[in-house]
Amino acid sequence: MAVKDGPFDKGDWIVHTYYGVGQIKSIEKKVLGEEQSHYYKVESPNSTYFIPVENAENDRVRPIATKYRLRKVAKILKEKPNEFDEKHTVRKREISERMSDGSMEATAELVRDLKGREKSHGLNDYDTKVLDDLIVRLAREWSISDDIEPESAQEKLDGYLEEALDKVPAKS
Repeated sequence: MAVKDGPFDKGDWIVHTYYGVGQIKSIEKKVLGEEQSHYYKVESPNSTYFIPVENAENDRVRPIATKYRLRKVAKILKEKPNEFDEKHTVRKREISERMSDGSMEATAELVRDLKGREKSHGLNDYDTKVLDDLIVRLAREWSISDDIEPESAQEKLDGYLEEALDKVPAKS
C-alpha cells in the first residue's frame, strides 16, 4: 500500500513518549465504526501499536535522534546533575512533567538528575523504576541512532554519567 500522507515511511524509526523507540513496519487501513483511516503499525521491543497517519505529527511522536542531537545529549549527560525536591510527591510530579516532554534531551537530563539523586540521597522504588526504564529507552535510541550495539551505547551513557556523578557528593 503506497500511502504517504504523513511524516513517516515504512522502516522509519520513531520515538513515542509512552511506548519508546519503535520501527514502522507497515501502513495499514483500518475501519473503526464507519470511519476508514490509515495507521502506522509500529513495533517496539515490548509492544505493537498503531498511530493514525493523519495524527502522527503531535508532541508524543518524534523521529529518532540525529547524530547532532546525540552530541547535545552527550554534553547534557556530562553536566552536574540538578537536585530534586526532597518531598516525594513534588519530586514525582516533576518527574512526570519532565517525562511528558518526550525529547531525547529531556530524557537525558532526567536520567542525569536521577543518577545524581541516587548517589547523593538514594532513590525510592518509583524513582528507581523510572530511572531504569529511561536508561533502557535512552540506550536503545542511542544504539539505533549511532548504528552501534546496545551494549556499546550503554557503555557510552555510563561513561558520560560517570563524569556528571564525579561532581556530586556521595550520600552520608
